[in-house]
Amino acid sequence: MYRFDMDDEGVLKAETSGFWDVATARAYIAEMQQRIAAIRDRKGYSLVLVDGRQSAVQPREVMDEFSNLEALLIATERDRAAYIVTNSLAKMQAQRLTSSERLKVFLSPTAAHTWLTAYENGGRN
Repeated sequence: MYRFDMDDEGVLKAETSGFWDVATARAYIAEMQQRIAAIRDRKGYSLVLVDGRQSAVQPREVMDEFSNLEALLIATERDRAAYIVTNSLAKMQAQRLTSSERLKVFLSPTAAHTWLTAYENGGRN
């Protein structure tokens, strides 16, 4: 369903898969909130990479649980988040859901990670 990991560059990685129910979505968001809060306590900001390539299309009630996800991911001036999807249609749909320049959607895990860490390594805010 989901798992979290921290890489050597301080990027919180989340991998999601399968078909979720509301309870799974709430547990995922709660764990993500805890992990991001701990990172922000330590660094002052967070870098998050969500790999959703193995996720199924979720029902509306599950998607409704994610209505405030952007606010969770992008809460401080230096926060960045990247979401990886499987195809161009999914990318286009996901991009419509965000208004932040600090939350981007990618087809490539390498491109997503490079974008996140480029900012970490002295890129512009």
